[in-house]
Amino acid sequence: MNGRLLRFATMGVAGFFLMLAPSRADETGGGHLSPERINMLDRRGYFSPAFKAAVHDLVDAQQALDKADAEDKQFNNDLPDLQKQVADAQAKVAALREELEKYQHPDEIDFAEMQNRVKAGASPQEELTLAQAYVWAYPSSPHQSDAEQYLEEAQKAIADQQENAKETEATRVAARAALVQRAQAHDLSLNEWRGFLLNMSEEDLLKYLGPPDAQGSGYWIYSGNLTTDEDTQRKVGLRINFNAGRVLGVTEFPASP
Repeated sequence: MNGRLLRFATMGVAGFFLMLAPSRADETGGGHLSPERINMLDRRGYFSPAFKAAVHDLVDAQQALDKADAEDKQFNNDLPDLQKQVADAQAKVAALREELEKYQHPDEIDFAEMQNRVKAGASPQEELTLAQAYVWAYPSSPHQSDAEQYLEEAQKAIADQQENAKETEATRVAARAALVQRAQAHDLSLNEWRGFLLNMSEEDLLKYLGPPDAQGSGYWIYSGNLTTDEDTQRKVGLRINFNAGRVLGVTEFPASP
């Protein structure tokens, strides 16, 4: 019996009680339908046993319907929380599966990580470390050839860096040697003297220029023909100023008028 038909039947039974005489209604406690009042009327002989059983069933069915309605309302109220719980559980399951995948296929995860770091601009040294570790750790990986290519590229890049560094150092050493030779030949411009002597100790200065012709508090004077004045094109010496025993600055001596 559906809910609408059940309510219709309940109303019909209630109407029956309302048709009772007022005195009878008073005796029975009014027209309100309940199992207790039905029992009282039955004891007074108003109903047959079959009718009483039918009314009891009707009341029980109404109570069951009310309970079902309440449970349905509670379920609707709880549904958003249940849906959120389901979504959270699904997210946790997905995270656990992703974590499990790392343990099931670590070679794939490590290879993807290596690719990403190389594409992001990893240094040749870092690329070498990653590729070498992968080649050793996963000899049967389908990405072995790719890892070996990364390894070769990193080795070549490092070799090129080392060769460039050697060439740069050789160039620097050669340039320094040429500068020292020119300094010993007194063939430097004033700016070149400044760069060459800057921060040089007194002991090193003595090696390149010998003892000064004169000295004072915090300076030495070399009066020989050490450089050429750009304005007069005449040979002049150098005044070298010190700070805590190291060359702080260099000017012409005598100074240009």
